[in-house]
Amino acid sequence: MAILRILSDADVQRIHRGSLEILNDVGVVIHHESALRTLREAGTIVDHQKQEVKIPPEIVADCIKRSHGLGTVAGRCQENDLTIEPGRTFTRCVSGSIYVVDSETGTRRNATCTDLESFTRLQDALENISFCGGSPYPSDVHPSMQDIYQIRIMLQNTCKHIRFQPFSGRNLEYAVELAGAVVGGKEELRKRPILSCITAPSSPLRYSREQVDIIIRSGQYGLPVMLGSTPTMGATGPVTLAGSLMLQNAEILAGIVLSQVLNPGAPLSYGPRMPTMDMRTGLSTWGAIEFGLATAAGVQVGQTYGLEIDTYGPSTDAKVLDEQAAIERTFNAVLPALAGAHIINGAGVLESILSVSMEQLVIDNEMLGMMLRMLRGISIDEGTLAQDVIRRVGPGGNYLADPHTGEHFRAEHFIPELFDRKTRAAWERAGSKNVITTSKTMVNKTLKEHQVAPLDKDVIRQMDTILDDAKKSVASS
Repeated sequence: MAILRILSDADVQRIHRGSLEILNDVGVVIHHESALRTLREAGTIVDHQKQEVKIPPEIVADCIKRSHGLGTVAGRCQENDLTIEPGRTFTRCVSGSIYVVDSETGTRRNATCTDLESFTRLQDALENISFCGGSPYPSDVHPSMQDIYQIRIMLQNTCKHIRFQPFSGRNLEYAVELAGAVVGGKEELRKRPILSCITAPSSPLRYSREQVDIIIRSGQYGLPVMLGSTPTMGATGPVTLAGSLMLQNAEILAGIVLSQVLNPGAPLSYGPRMPTMDMRTGLSTWGAIEFGLATAAGVQVGQTYGLEIDTYGPSTDAKVLDEQAAIERTFNAVLPALAGAHIINGAGVLESILSVSMEQLVIDNEMLGMMLRMLRGISIDEGTLAQDVIRRVGPGGNYLADPHTGEHFRAEHFIPELFDRKTRAAWERAGSKNVITTSKTMVNKTLKEHQVAPLDKDVIRQMDTILDDAKKSVASS
């Protein structure tokens, strides 16, 4: 349920109309010759020499009608399937980070396959992480194959849905083969897509060949693709929030046209995320309050198109698990959640999405559980009003022993596993541990105890064969 409205309805329509004018008058550059030919046949105005496409408003409107993005997000195990629909919010981890904050030393280092395996198993275990983000990329494999290894490792270490960012259409083909091996073939994968993809235009107003290939091949295989426009306010987008909102929307609408002209009916996600450029350092910042504000507004704009909305939430520019990280990620998660985003992603991320931390992930799991409880609001019915209970207990009574308390307290109250609620004396007897120390203990305990449903040995052998083929094709080219 959308509770927060940053923009008026008139504001949203003004941004939509302005986006249509940008696409019609300015256009978008698309570095993909076959896509340009198809777009021209569909009625867009194409300058092949400049690789520039101008899209009339009626074509945009038609493609919006063809597209869809709300439905089932499938997990490897069916109990992990999620139904994305208005009024429901889910969470996932960040996708695409390249570093980890080491649990033992607290220092940043390149991620490895072992880190990815642990991070994936932790995502699989945590209750308030609805499905998995493809993170981190492992550095101890060939650079051109990090995304393929990522999918191979994640498919074996989670039963939840995986949303990842492939490097290219060719690499996506191998990811499809790996997922197909798990579910029983590419046609079964089309029926139950356990993967979904992320691609992002290069702001301002440009789609590379690789980005277009990902959109095309995702549509061919029935895999949802999230169009994650990311203009940096003041650098690759206007410095004003409204201006970058309009640019962002135009870029996503161009992606919708690409998708629906090439594969009508292909499932899509609307992905607003707008960092700001810090004018003192020139860096792109993901923890600024304007990021959360613009994201919430982007959710509102995206709602007009009826697509799933997947946007960053707990993002931060902090390098370590500290007060800055806590404050920035809470604001940036709650704002789009209150605006009605379907998916809040970014759990476990630090350092402007460059790094992940397993300790931060379990802290975020707790924070997101509180956020989801907030979104449920207060239930008003005969049982929760408890009028009969109040009569029964009477003046001066006690509700602790009343059956009503046992029946309702778990549903009504969020019960933290990580955050401390003991008395000071009890807390001191337990070692005076802060939340970071406790999170380390929880990470170790979870990784030791959590078991992921195993894949069949024949499936694993088939996946290894696919990986060997990818090494010969991708790593050698």
